[in-house]
Amino acid sequence: MREKIGKRAYLAYGIAVFLSLYLAVFFSRLYVPDIQLFLDTDRIQEQQVMAFVYDEAPVALLPVGEETYEGVVRSDGIEKRVRVRLSEGILKSCEIAGQEEEFIPVSRYITSNDYLGTYCVQLEQRTAQRFRVGAIFFAGILAMFGLALRETRRAGGTWSRFVYSDAAVRAIGRKPILLSFVVTAISLFIFYGCDLKPLAESIILWQKGVDLFQLFACINPYKSVELYSWQYEGMMLAGYGLPSYLLYPTLGGFQPGAYHWLQSFLYKMLNMLLMNGTVLSLISFLLERGLLKEERAREVYYFSVFNPLCFWIAIIFIQFDMLPVYCTLLGLLLLSDVQKNKWSAALFLGFGVACKVTYLMLLPSMAFLMLTLFVRDRKARKDWLLFGLGFGLLLFVFLLLPRILHTPLHLAYRDLPQTKRLWRLAFPLVSTEIRTYAAIVGLVIAFLWSVLHWDTKAAMPIQILRTVLMLAVIMFTFSSLTLSTPSFYLVSLPAFVLLMRQSRNRYECVLKSLLSLLVVTQFLLRPEGDITATLWFFGKTPVFTRVLQAVEASGKALWWKSFLYSVSYGAMLVYLKLFWDLVCDHPIDHPNDHPVAHPID
Repeated sequence: MREKIGKRAYLAYGIAVFLSLYLAVFFSRLYVPDIQLFLDTDRIQEQQVMAFVYDEAPVALLPVGEETYEGVVRSDGIEKRVRVRLSEGILKSCEIAGQEEEFIPVSRYITSNDYLGTYCVQLEQRTAQRFRVGAIFFAGILAMFGLALRETRRAGGTWSRFVYSDAAVRAIGRKPILLSFVVTAISLFIFYGCDLKPLAESIILWQKGVDLFQLFACINPYKSVELYSWQYEGMMLAGYGLPSYLLYPTLGGFQPGAYHWLQSFLYKMLNMLLMNGTVLSLISFLLERGLLKEERAREVYYFSVFNPLCFWIAIIFIQFDMLPVYCTLLGLLLLSDVQKNKWSAALFLGFGVACKVTYLMLLPSMAFLMLTLFVRDRKARKDWLLFGLGFGLLLFVFLLLPRILHTPLHLAYRDLPQTKRLWRLAFPLVSTEIRTYAAIVGLVIAFLWSVLHWDTKAAMPIQILRTVLMLAVIMFTFSSLTLSTPSFYLVSLPAFVLLMRQSRNRYECVLKSLLSLLVVTQFLLRPEGDITATLWFFGKTPVFTRVLQAVEASGKALWWKSFLYSVSYGAMLVYLKLFWDLVCDHPIDHPNDHPVAHPID
């Protein structure tokens, strides 16, 4: 038995070392990147080849011979002469300071028309500087993993820590979990949404050596690119990029214009794994706290993991937000025993929030929970302070600092077009010079109302569950007042688990689950996520794509889009109200108040 435990411990520490090394290499590349030169031939008709180095002004290479262009670029204050030769507008060779360099056609791995004539060339390597930064990262991350593993071993924890405990698996059984993956595999034959291609191709570009953030910082402002192919933080790229290396050997035959079968299968399975982790973690928490009967566990599991809204977004449309949803939820649940789980909670919460900058709007509710539990639990205040230190450091290093320092990520995202939607819905106040931003007002109202109606004497599990619900309230408040992407709606998955747990019978579960699809009406019935898109496999145009074409031909396209968004807006408000009621008005009832669910005849 001891030998078995020893092998597991060695395996766990081996994985910790590997993950620490991976994250250290990744983030050292983010902080201290090799300088890359981007060449663009879009102005070839004007007898110019544009050269870009991040944080430097674009340079026009001018003709010095037949299809030969030359100019001088600057990097770190050093001038370097660049000479390129083209053939029929396609780059054939590139010389830097008299030495021929290899180049990567960006269009080899991405379908975006913005980069059809763009090429990437390594200009300057910073290996020594990056090694020093990477060594610091490696030591710090490994120390955090080591502390988390030590407290897990002391608490007698096992691999079940990744789903909070094994309570849910024991109550549900393995067959329903395996069934979820079988259904996910079958869904491979449903045409995916519009976002998978740019997301998957962005990961491939990064793995092939093209710095996405340098590419965006150089090319996107120059070409006024509205939709960035990758809009997430470095942690999200690191998280989804790691399993993507499983497909690396197949990239020799990768065709960006083809249907991405392998990428579709990988990310569907990965998202289902994260959905299971999210649902099982919350069910385990409810079971251990006596807030859910074992007889209802399987029913709650099915209606949660196959929730139509979240299943469509994560598995059919294929969005990447399941990683931060899972990490954030598990981190919050581990705070229920901060003395035993402080470092594990810090790791999960830190990784989760660092995946996406919009998660900062969820941070006040999480911080209020932490403050409330810190004030109440005097014996654990030292542990709360250590947790706050670990969580704060991870958040600062992985999310905030790359946006503060003069990194390529900072330059790429400093004027991201999508962030402007926060300010679109505004009303004049007092005068036309002062405006009230509806999204900001909505977020402030949602947060303050929940805080001022909070039962600070409620039991600790109730405090945590109300925070989970509050995250969904904030998400729907923000989404209903902006044109947010469907990925953000995945924040509501844990809240739907609690909604299913509150439902009194299966008929009520069906109603509350199925009608959630109305939230994504504006995507389901448009080409971006056309629910009939599988018709493309049979050479047919999807139904709602044809509808939009007909509407555009009649000049009523704006009316149609507005109608669809109005339906979604109404549905968001209804579910916002449902979750809000659970947060402010109704306690999480004891399971005895709910009979075992049964079908309605």
